[in-house]
Amino acid sequence: MVNKRFLTVVILAILFFNFSAVHALAESDGNEDTMFLGLELDKLIAFVNGVLAFVLFLITFVAYRREYRKRLLYVSVAFALFSIRSFLMSSELFMPEISWVDPVSTVLDFVILLTFFLGLLKK
Repeated sequence: MVNKRFLTVVILAILFFNFSAVHALAESDGNEDTMFLGLELDKLIAFVNGVLAFVLFLITFVAYRREYRKRLLYVSVAFALFSIRSFLMSSELFMPEISWVDPVSTVLDFVILLTFFLGLLKK
């Protein structure tokens, strides 16, 4: 019970952080990047989303290992891909800009949607 409460609080905190960050982005004038603690806010949000997606991947993968349902495997793979995509989008926080990140991110978006769709089709 405590784990469920803790997970709920963490998810709500992440959602609050994301919504407050979106509000801050909406108020920026568009000429410069919005900064938070010296980091670009959109990259920081992508990193937090990547962490959340990785946690959801772990949860769904453990559920798959317990029940061996194909649907859970597809959802787990989709969360893992989403985590990779988010970490790629936030990679500029840690290293210089990489030119191939945007095209790879777009392809990963397509694969993630396809994987979720295949997960819906499986029984």
